[in-house]
Amino acid sequence: MTIVLLIILVLALLLLTGGYAAFLLGIVRLPREREPDPGRSKWLAPFRQEILDGGAWFREQKPERVSIPSFDGLTLTGYFLPAEDAKGTLLLVHGYRSGPFTDFGVVFSYYHDLGWNILAPWQRAHGESEGRYITFGVKERFDVRDWARYLCDRFCPEHAIVLDGISMGCTSVLMALGTELPGSVRGAIADCGFTSPQDEFVHFLKHRCHLPPHPIMDVAEGFARLLAGFGFRDYSTLDALKVSTLPVLFVHGERDTFVLPEFTRQNYAACRGEKRLVTVPNAGHGTSYLFGREECRAALETFLGECAAET
Repeated sequence: MTIVLLIILVLALLLLTGGYAAFLLGIVRLPREREPDPGRSKWLAPFRQEILDGGAWFREQKPERVSIPSFDGLTLTGYFLPAEDAKGTLLLVHGYRSGPFTDFGVVFSYYHDLGWNILAPWQRAHGESEGRYITFGVKERFDVRDWARYLCDRFCPEHAIVLDGISMGCTSVLMALGTELPGSVRGAIADCGFTSPQDEFVHFLKHRCHLPPHPIMDVAEGFARLLAGFGFRDYSTLDALKVSTLPVLFVHGERDTFVLPEFTRQNYAACRGEKRLVTVPNAGHGTSYLFGREECRAALETFLGECAAET
């Protein structure tokens, strides 16, 4: 009997240790403040210099550093670049453990040349924004909402705002569609987002780590609820898209194994507003624009034109 209890205790300790390690590795902010080098990604490496040059171009324009308070007391920081006779503002939301200069480096000047202001914030627990925990859209959706409200207050209710997110930023943007956004938000660009933390973690553990999702994920979620104040099933993009009627342009690379294209197909099916889906055959995660530039530009320009024209 003592041996059995000892085995149970050891297994319980191993499970707690594994779940806590998953929590630390996946949710807790990294100590570094800089964005990752795009050359470390096999998909981004061929475009590394273009990405770096694009980020450098944005900094050379001397964008305004702006900050807002989050709903839970954090200071969120971003950079605002105005365009002459702007058609509106694009709110660019970067992905997991990345940043705006990496994820949008190749489109900064393109969007600006199309006549749009750019607001590129750091998500909570990233870069220059405060926060210790990443919540995979659950809390970030309110940050997107509050950035949109900031833009509405800064300009006027008629000033067009388009939300644009990539990877986890896409999930944050789509979840934000379920919040009380200002009426000046005209639509969203949704590039390779997952549906919920739960769905993405199950996929990642099963297919990338070759581990059973349960019970490790259940223990990690316990730590997330206790320390970070959220659960993996608290909210999803599907919840938001079922109540929103805003138009959405969905984009996904068909060779994406990090966030499955199936997640975007589910989001597309749930969307109640006007919608279009663009998939790029040779693109991996977050690289649809890079591998399908012509098709993506055509879709973006049509979508942004419609958003700017809306009254």
